[in-house]
Amino acid sequence: MPSIIPNFEYDIFISYRHNDNRSGWVTEFVNALQEELAATIKEPLSIYFDKNPHDGLLETHNVDKSLEGKLKCLIFIPIISQTYCDPKSFAWQHEFVAFNRLAKDDQLGRDIKLSNGNVASRILPIKIHELDEEDKVTIESEIGGVLRAIEFIYKEAGVNRPLRSSEENPAKNQNQTTYRNQVNKVANAIKELISAIQHSKDLPKQESNQEKTITKQGIKKFSWAAVSILLLGFVSFGLYYFGGFGNKIAPAIDRSIAVLPFVDMSPGKDQEYLGDGIAEDIITALSRIKGLKVIGRTSSFQFKGEKIDLRDVGEKLNVSNVLEGSVMKSGNKIRITAQLINVSDGTHIWSERFDKEMDDIFAIHDQISKAISDKMKISLLGNHNRSERKPTSSTAAFENYLRGNQILGPGKGNEAMPFFKKAIQLDSGYADAYAGLAWSYIFSYEGDLPETFDRMLPLAMKVLELDPESEKSHAILYQIYVVYKWDWKKANDEYRKYLSINPIPMVGHALYKAQIIGDVKGGIDELEQNLEVDPINKGVLRLLGTLYCMDNQFAKGKELISKVIEMDTAYEGAYRSLAGVNIMAGEYDQALEILTKVDELHAQKNVYTNLLRLWALVNAGRMDEAKKVYASMDLAKPDDRSGYFLAASSKAQIEFWMGHVDEGFRWLEKAFDQKEWDVLTIRSNRAYDVIRNHPRFKEFMMKVPFPPND
Repeated sequence: MPSIIPNFEYDIFISYRHNDNRSGWVTEFVNALQEELAATIKEPLSIYFDKNPHDGLLETHNVDKSLEGKLKCLIFIPIISQTYCDPKSFAWQHEFVAFNRLAKDDQLGRDIKLSNGNVASRILPIKIHELDEEDKVTIESEIGGVLRAIEFIYKEAGVNRPLRSSEENPAKNQNQTTYRNQVNKVANAIKELISAIQHSKDLPKQESNQEKTITKQGIKKFSWAAVSILLLGFVSFGLYYFGGFGNKIAPAIDRSIAVLPFVDMSPGKDQEYLGDGIAEDIITALSRIKGLKVIGRTSSFQFKGEKIDLRDVGEKLNVSNVLEGSVMKSGNKIRITAQLINVSDGTHIWSERFDKEMDDIFAIHDQISKAISDKMKISLLGNHNRSERKPTSSTAAFENYLRGNQILGPGKGNEAMPFFKKAIQLDSGYADAYAGLAWSYIFSYEGDLPETFDRMLPLAMKVLELDPESEKSHAILYQIYVVYKWDWKKANDEYRKYLSINPIPMVGHALYKAQIIGDVKGGIDELEQNLEVDPINKGVLRLLGTLYCMDNQFAKGKELISKVIEMDTAYEGAYRSLAGVNIMAGEYDQALEILTKVDELHAQKNVYTNLLRLWALVNAGRMDEAKKVYASMDLAKPDDRSGYFLAASSKAQIEFWMGHVDEGFRWLEKAFDQKEWDVLTIRSNRAYDVIRNHPRFKEFMMKVPFPPND
């Protein structure tokens, strides 16, 4: 019996390994499914099921040609067992893989949009065993996504076998499933797919006999008509293409993508750093493609380790495409899978598996980036293209760099530093490792700014020497020239060089504009640009909320920072920012309430929480309480280097608030000598309002070498 759809041979193809039917399980399942389909679907369906899984083929037969007709089916049902996912097996190589390839290229496509808007694959797996991790990786790499199967598995402690029809008592089965219900699920899934296929706009049309029979006279008339139509078509095409109408009418392609961290599928679950590094390198490579919106690492990595709905990811990140993948490493062998998915309907735009040596890992990055750009029809012409080069020839150096980079962050510099140093020891020409080491110094900063930046400067110059096309050296040098050297010309030169490679403004530059130059609106604009490619970066959202309040947009600023707290209720910095903007708005009680919440969240008291508490109490006129807080801070004792410490500029503010003018200026002069960032912000920093009209303060401002307002 032929398929119910024209041009297809069968409705259903059953694929299995011969060993899995020795007990008759597959035959029993097929019989049960036929009975269930007869009671579920009005039209009878044709099923290809051969009791000889090799189909009588000899070694001399052309397997692909022999199976091509039979595989031209609507729905492919593989019986996934402990032995099915074997690349050397007949069922896997010549049935599963072959159908997956054929279905992607036929008129229906492998993935079908259902009536409820969801998307289902024409591959409908039946799973009869729990799989080994390697087998799971194999099948998910082939299908380009997570294995979603209807399970017929009987489970007890130490038991992993197919569920049989005679086992209808779910109480004994750890999976709590019954055979009959699972067969019904298969039938309903088939019904849903068949219905969607029958209503598909891509459904092939069946020619009638009348359409097939055309007289010679009719053919002649048709030929002259065809010539006329073709001539008209050429004229129309000429107007459309050469006249420019095509560019106006052609549908726009959404060129936006988020790259999620690659999942560690290694048996030991010890390669997470490698998956993170691969994703980050791909983000960097894709961000260089002109016309492609690539979401930044901070936002994309917030979904790490979560069970996610890609539509939710697309909505939160405002992208139409997501790249996800996995990595599995054994010795020097690495398997990387990657799939590019349209988040609106879940369709796979592209997927591929790479089985390589670790030495080829950089080539894999390039292959993935190129495949995505090709699929999204983005021209690479006119882009800033880096020359072809491997960052390092040492696999061990690369792995150490990735380990350090995974750790690197505020307060984590000392932990990351040994990995970057090891990477440099293994490869003294590894530019990225020098950049990582430079950033690790600033992230381990404990108040000695000159020493910190004196260590960073030669590292930045080394990065520039080794990789002149990298923006990393310019980012580091910009920070050094602004924060430490106060060399505005060199800082601007480095920033221009940075933007020539990476057009997204640096967060530090937005703060430079708002807090030092006084161009708050300009700083807001740069942070908003940053959020276009990093929309749920909590740090940037928090800073943007603060800048809104500096621009007297208090409601907007507080709303944004409150949103950050909703995203991360343990984010201490967001609470402090919200308290700060409440103080700026004159809402002192609200600020104090928020700071109490911070104390409840964190056992280790943060000195900057007390700094804000003191500021709120002084502004509220509650001096008795302020004096108690001031006494507890004991500014004369050495800073606590084990955790938090107060900068000299913060101590100056405290003394000014308490009316200790001489002590305040002593600390302010020390902050100037140490070239603290806060000194450069005194024109816009409201913490200095209490002393702003003092003659000594005006005199002090005269000696600060503020940058020109350009």
